[in-house]
Amino acid sequence: MKLYFVTSNPHKIKACKKVLDGIVDIQSISFDLPEIQATSREVAIRKSKDAYQKLQSPLIIVDSAFQIKALDDFPDAYANYVEHTLKDTGILKLMEGETDRRASYLDTLVYIDKYGYQVFEDETKGLISETSYPGVGEPYDKIFIRDGDEFPVIYYDNLGDTIYENKTYLMLKEFLEKRKVARGITFFDDKVLLLHRKRREGNEILEYYAIPGGGVEENETREEAVVRELKEETSIDVKINAYLGMEAYDTGVCYYYVTEYKTGEIELGGEEKAQNNPDNFYEIELVPITNLDKIKIYGLGVEMIKKALNNKV
Repeated sequence: MKLYFVTSNPHKIKACKKVLDGIVDIQSISFDLPEIQATSREVAIRKSKDAYQKLQSPLIIVDSAFQIKALDDFPDAYANYVEHTLKDTGILKLMEGETDRRASYLDTLVYIDKYGYQVFEDETKGLISETSYPGVGEPYDKIFIRDGDEFPVIYYDNLGDTIYENKTYLMLKEFLEKRKVARGITFFDDKVLLLHRKRREGNEILEYYAIPGGGVEENETREEAVVRELKEETSIDVKINAYLGMEAYDTGVCYYYVTEYKTGEIELGGEEKAQNNPDNFYEIELVPITNLDKIKIYGLGVEMIKKALNNKV
């Protein structure tokens, strides 16, 4: 998969590739994006959406904020502007007489594709030094001492690109490698098609409902997976009406769709039928919409069904 990194900073590209090479094909691209007056997280999300409008391809944006506790987290999202106007000497003037020297970098990475966006954040805590460390380098690097370090960042300049490394790239790697699942929400008049599950865990029987769907296979789109999974599990043919959104959890990422019945008779099939037994029970049910708040569905299932209802109307 090709993944655009919207940045002109070669050090960021190198740090990103160090983690993601072999998983995605990182392509750097740079163009101006408007900045809104908001938190660093909101700025990064808006930039990612604007960039996606231009590229229409999966991409990432990495934005950094610098927060000084004694200054009510100033400059936050305006870190770049303040760094190159006040510089290190101006920031130290603002800190004169302050005993609370705590500060932090907040790295925000936004991944976005046609299914939506995910935000990953990593905070590097430290202190503002009393004086500016000499040398050629970025203003913040002359006055920011990371927790565990003795001197400001610029002192460790021999580390090179490692000062641009942060945990958000690892978080993105974990997200991209998660199992992808696609589920289809199909209505029949005032009822919704669900799988009724009873599963034994030790001495306990877990009872819940699930929206039909399953894992996306290699070289298969999420949309193709929804149609295939509903056919396998419930024996019916459906078409996709709309994409609703995604949900990330510990072991995977689930993509939800509104689907519409086309043909076929509802009947349990596939692995669900083959594995069906009292300790691992499957049954297809048409559940009245009025009962949604009375049944258990893990994750965002109920929320997505209600969202699909609005789409249906």
